[in-house]
Amino acid sequence: MPTRTIAIAGCGPAGLAAALLLHRDGHRVTIYERFETPQPVGSGLMIQPTGLAVLHELGLDAEILAAGARIDRLFGCSVPSERIVLDVRYAALGNGAGHGIGIHRAALFGALYNAASAARIPILTGRGVTSAELAPDGRRVLSFADGGQAGPFDLVVDALGTSSPLAAPTGRALSYGAFWASLDWVDGAGFDPAALEQRYLRASRMVGVLPIGRPSPEERPKATFFWSLRADALDAWRQAGLATWKAEVLKLWPATAPFLDQVRTPEQLTFARYSQRTLARPAEPGLIHLGDSWHSTSPQLGQGANMALLDAHALAKALRENDDPALALGKAVALRRGHVRLYQGMSALFTPVYQSDSRALPFLRDRIAGPLSRIPPGPWVLAAMVSGLIGWPLRSLGLSVRAPADFGPELAARTRGRPLIVFDGDCVMCSVQAQFVLRHDHARRFNLTTAQGVIGQELYRRLGLPTEDFQTMLLVENGRVLSHSDAVIGIATGLGWPWRAARIAKLVPRALRDRLYRLVARNRYRWFGKRETCWRPTPDVADRIL
Repeated sequence: MPTRTIAIAGCGPAGLAAALLLHRDGHRVTIYERFETPQPVGSGLMIQPTGLAVLHELGLDAEILAAGARIDRLFGCSVPSERIVLDVRYAALGNGAGHGIGIHRAALFGALYNAASAARIPILTGRGVTSAELAPDGRRVLSFADGGQAGPFDLVVDALGTSSPLAAPTGRALSYGAFWASLDWVDGAGFDPAALEQRYLRASRMVGVLPIGRPSPEERPKATFFWSLRADALDAWRQAGLATWKAEVLKLWPATAPFLDQVRTPEQLTFARYSQRTLARPAEPGLIHLGDSWHSTSPQLGQGANMALLDAHALAKALRENDDPALALGKAVALRRGHVRLYQGMSALFTPVYQSDSRALPFLRDRIAGPLSRIPPGPWVLAAMVSGLIGWPLRSLGLSVRAPADFGPELAARTRGRPLIVFDGDCVMCSVQAQFVLRHDHARRFNLTTAQGVIGQELYRRLGLPTEDFQTMLLVENGRVLSHSDAVIGIATGLGWPWRAARIAKLVPRALRDRLYRLVARNRYRWFGKRETCWRPTPDVADRIL
């Protein structure tokens, strides 16, 4: 593999990831950035299993997992009917096949930028790239806004985004954009810390809350708050004022009040415009476009940064396997073109269902989406689509989904260091016991999750316990896992007096205690019943149900 001199235009996720991968392969890489101080643009985003696979190759997945918030579900309701119109669970992929990560752009940028700096990749700032002219020898020369030039380079990587001056104008602006803000996460407000939640009024109004972890270790956990709006209504929105907008949001979703209270000035909200565009020729002699420079669309499917990471990996792989530069660029495009077309098409199809002026589409959505999300293979298809796995993009790149490897640190982060109770969510008696714990746990010591959920399934699997016919509840505390009667005693002890008196049961031999426990467990559905609908926690304890 020949060593190439490569210029990367743009210091976003696509550019930084490409720089790291190409530098690792021995190429001489330089990044050119228009800002004097490189910085992320935007609020929060979701890293999908596809993007996490690339970050694992870069050795950054553990850092991203620690900084972000694990997302197990995407959930949305239509207002005022409360019909479920979005219900995607990553658990439907099976076999620990992945999850999303809600993360602040600053945290993702910081991980990539610090890695590039540690690798001593030159990052030249204040260099706004305006063109990449083809020289007679087939190499490229960069021109900058200040009149300067650099090069020639064997290859120029365009990672400048949707409005790249290196890409031919194409595509169309989408009618709807969105306001975005990074706000403090609010405990006890009834929001699921492991879910992206949204509310819709037809397709013309949408409000959402996405947990995104911590931008830096010193900061509090954050949420991305977003609100859809027609781009041509932006001036009218500004004239109406913040109070009018807040009243509209509260009418749509009253529970968002604690987040809205944090928005004190319009400047806290950043309006993002979107476009649907795909370059017909993503590669030319000595030039290739990656990420939004090649393909951009609405963020409805949450794929932007993930697609960019896959593009970067495809380029590195193609250059590694092909000495001829033209063949290498053609191979990089071929590795990604099918997946790009598939998701561009799906985004164009689904965006009007959730962001448009149509009345017919949301009418059909409200009556079809919920049932389809529950009927096989609907749950798997939805999870695969959102995770970016439709079309098997990882296989051709030699990548694989990174299943959670060590649940210990991640579990501790999810539970904020609290002991975790895992109970059978279908069992009436078990649900009553869970509510009893929440009611009497005045110190808010315990968090709870169901055995049917992602965390519960992973714990049962790692312990070699049945993942369908649950024979025991679990108590996870300080790295120890208690089961059967020991779990019951441990929970009672943690509730304080008078329940702590249950410790006296330790005087009974464990074999006898567990025999009685198993008798009740085997007959729990017959004696106490099985729930047909999920128990919904009240807002004051919702943050303790994982």
